[in-house]
Amino acid sequence: MPTNILSIGYEYNYSGVYQFTTTREPDEDYRKYLARKLRDVLPVAPENHTSESFPVDISMDDVEGDVVAGISAVIDREVLVIDLLWVDEPLRDQGVGRRLTQMAEDVARARGCRLARARVTAGIPFFVGQGYAITGTIQELPSPQAIRAGKVTGQAVYWLSKELE
Repeated sequence: MPTNILSIGYEYNYSGVYQFTTTREPDEDYRKYLARKLRDVLPVAPENHTSESFPVDISMDDVEGDVVAGISAVIDREVLVIDLLWVDEPLRDQGVGRRLTQMAEDVARARGCRLARARVTAGIPFFVGQGYAITGTIQELPSPQAIRAGKVTGQAVYWLSKELE
C-alpha cells in the first residue's frame, strides 16, 4: 500500500516506533488490504452499511510506513460496527488489538455512539475480554476455504456487542 495514500486526510499519533493513523474518509484500498490479511477467517456474508455511514479506519504503521496492524469500522446509525481487525503475527498478544479497538471506540463516543458491535469467526475471547458480550451466532456459515474446496460445512459466526459509556 503506497504511503502517499495514507498521508491525505489523516490525523497522526505517535507511539514508540509505530505511527497510528486515523482517517475519516472512505478508503476501499485499506479495507481490501485488511480483508486480504484476514481472508482465511472472514465470513462470506458482508456487512451492509448505509450510505451515511461514517468510516473509522485506523492503521498502525512501522517506521518504513508498512501497515502492521489495523482496524476498519464504521459508525452506522449511532453504532460503531467493527468490520475488520488485524494484527501482524509478531505483534499479537502485546495489546495492539486492544489499543486499536479502544481508539475506534473513542472516536465513536466522541460522535455520540452508545453501542459497539463486531462480527467475528475467531477472536471471541479477545472481544469478550474487552467487555463485549455474545449477542448472536450462526453455525455452519461456509468459510472461504470451504467454498473454494467445494465443501458444504462451514464455520460459526458470532455477533458481539458492547455498551459504550
